[in-house]
Amino acid sequence: METSKQGHLIPPFYCCYLLQSIPKRQSFYIGSTPNPVRRLRQHNGLVKHGSAYRTKKEGMRPWEMIVCVYGFTSKIVALQFEHAWQHGHSAHFIAKEDRIVKNKTGGRSIHQKIGNLMLLLKHPFFNNMGLNVQFFSVDAFAVWEQNKYRISPPVGETEVSNELEVDKTTDSFGDELSQRNLEHVNMLFSRVVRELEDYVEKCEGALKRGVLHCGICASKVNYIENDTVLVTFCPLENCNFFSHLQCLHRVFLDDILHDGASRALIPKNGNCPSCHHTLEWKTLTKIALILKEGQNSTK
Repeated sequence: METSKQGHLIPPFYCCYLLQSIPKRQSFYIGSTPNPVRRLRQHNGLVKHGSAYRTKKEGMRPWEMIVCVYGFTSKIVALQFEHAWQHGHSAHFIAKEDRIVKNKTGGRSIHQKIGNLMLLLKHPFFNNMGLNVQFFSVDAFAVWEQNKYRISPPVGETEVSNELEVDKTTDSFGDELSQRNLEHVNMLFSRVVRELEDYVEKCEGALKRGVLHCGICASKVNYIENDTVLVTFCPLENCNFFSHLQCLHRVFLDDILHDGASRALIPKNGNCPSCHHTLEWKTLTKIALILKEGQNSTK
């Protein structure tokens, strides 16, 4: 676990990750961080301070990040996921009858690490968040697809980065693989943060213009004078839809009922009332809270 100085109630990025030692392939480490690039460099000794004790043991470095789970609704939720992933034998998010690790000393193989990940992603608490799972290792993704324990796959989004084209017979394999892995992690982190920054910039620019009208209830909102309500925007560049978060929440839930699904307290997604593009609820709430915090910080 890595502490964060991020002030946002919902951080721009927070992930849980699985490391695998390059020289000792049966050694793994599970952690969490708001910055996977910096954290991976710490684990590999490229940054003087901050490495976990287990990852700096002699003969373990370098490490590669083989799986990254992101999209958590808060840092606290990410830490809950991290703890459960580390303790699959006792995590209350995994039903006793479903556990593939039975005791504290078990769960050391990659099949068990990935199996516990699948079990956690299936739990309603995490499944409803629409978490993203990014694989940086083709071998790790093959374990996911093999699904040794025949776990019914969670409903979510999994991504696989490009296969690392590294000659494993050369002496430089470890360092080269480590560097390429860091580049892939940086690509993911930079893309997600950049997309969020662009989204926030669009929203803040619109709010500074003064009075806006909710696209659902039509009431006036002047966020410069009154920031007590949570508001959100459609993230699409060419769509200017704006509304109270509460109003959009009601619309999404009504749409769920109309489609015949059981009523949920928190929707996974819904269609923009203006452009009809599918929007992730977690992204809309993240923006609403970041905008509110940004407004408060200027007072």
